[in-house]
Amino acid sequence: MNKRNSFILLLGTVLCLSHSVAHAEDGTINFTGQIVATTCDVNGGTTDAINVDLGNVAATSFTAAGDTSSPTAFTIALTKCPTTFTAAAVKFGGTADAVDNQLLEVTGGATGVGIEIADNQGVSIPVYTASRFYPIDATAEGVEMNFIARYKSTAATVGEGAANAVSQFTINYQ
Repeated sequence: MNKRNSFILLLGTVLCLSHSVAHAEDGTINFTGQIVATTCDVNGGTTDAINVDLGNVAATSFTAAGDTSSPTAFTIALTKCPTTFTAAAVKFGGTADAVDNQLLEVTGGATGVGIEIADNQGVSIPVYTASRFYPIDATAEGVEMNFIARYKSTAATVGEGAANAVSQFTINYQ
């Protein structure tokens, strides 16, 4: 019995010690940034919204998930940029589509479709993901950032109705 008790005591001690070795990993996050006196003027300093009319698109023009409508171009123009800024990128926010979270969700009745934003080279910019950086012309102290928007189907069948969305955007500078 003595050997058995000693073994149980030894086993219990080993289990207790091995349990105390397990622990959570710690980490560090370094936040960096800079407060600047001013940023670029956006679209001439106006506070007006940018309106992009995607037009009327037939529901029957979408025959499979992933089909897109014709693109509509729009521009975000930066002017009066500080000379310390060399490039700018845009991050588009808004409510992401429930089926394809890279698209903006549409409101108003249409189903099976979202709005895709892409740069002028056709590279899709998912919601809450920054675009590529556009170089700021030091001489002109600005840049025109050209984008396209289009409907993109998320299902084989698209239901008719209004297909509107709102996106807020943030400009990041280098």
